[in-house]
Amino acid sequence: MTLETHAPHIPVFKRRLGSWQIAVSRQGFADDQLRRAYDDCAPSWQRTIERLGFPLAYRQVLRQLVPTLTSDRERPVKVLDCGVGTGAMALALAAEMDASFELSAVDISPVMLEEASGKFGLMGVNCQPQVADIRALPYASESFDFVMCAHAIEHLEVPQAAISEMYRVLKPGGTLLVVTTRKTLFGTFIHLKWRTHRLTSSALRQWLTQSGLTDLETMPVGAGRWTRLWSTAVSGRKPLSTICAAQDNTPCAASRSA
Repeated sequence: MTLETHAPHIPVFKRRLGSWQIAVSRQGFADDQLRRAYDDCAPSWQRTIERLGFPLAYRQVLRQLVPTLTSDRERPVKVLDCGVGTGAMALALAAEMDASFELSAVDISPVMLEEASGKFGLMGVNCQPQVADIRALPYASESFDFVMCAHAIEHLEVPQAAISEMYRVLKPGGTLLVVTTRKTLFGTFIHLKWRTHRLTSSALRQWLTQSGLTDLETMPVGAGRWTRLWSTAVSGRKPLSTICAAQDNTPCAASRSA
């Protein structure tokens, strides 16, 4: 994996005043800086998200999606976790899934992947982890039934690039779940610490729609105060009928009936 060394520009404020447009952006972390930052915090990351209530919150989100993933299915569900971190969302899925599934996972941080692999081993979850950029996933098109991504795309200058890649590797009829930092006061704290985008659910829905996803659903992230203030979650489905562009890294255009 080749890491980009230029720092992204993360938008903070934009307003129009007549013919004037005022825009403020912040320099985010370059890929190598972000990798080092997550490598450093990986040993304590799980304790942090547990204190905030995210493992339970992820289970509550995934509980709404599991029935559609496992209905009328005779083979294992193929799952990809993009930006797996220490594995909190993947372990939440394992806790909610009665059906068998095959898990693949990517992250920019090797230390995060080590932490996740250790937890997967203790919980009996088989996984194929890889260090990879979610804007260039090392998988063939239409490989997965379910792709999930929590708190990763907001680090990118162009989050749509990652959404397009996740759409590409998703099978027709498959489901994509994206969880991001909300545009709230608590989201501002995350922005100040991690230099991330802060997104409204409407902005996230717009990006998912532009990628070709349908049947979008916005879901609260758990019942806890902190998880709801921090995060927004939107899921969508890849249409069964798609016309794929010639190149693998080009998003598919959905074919919709009137």
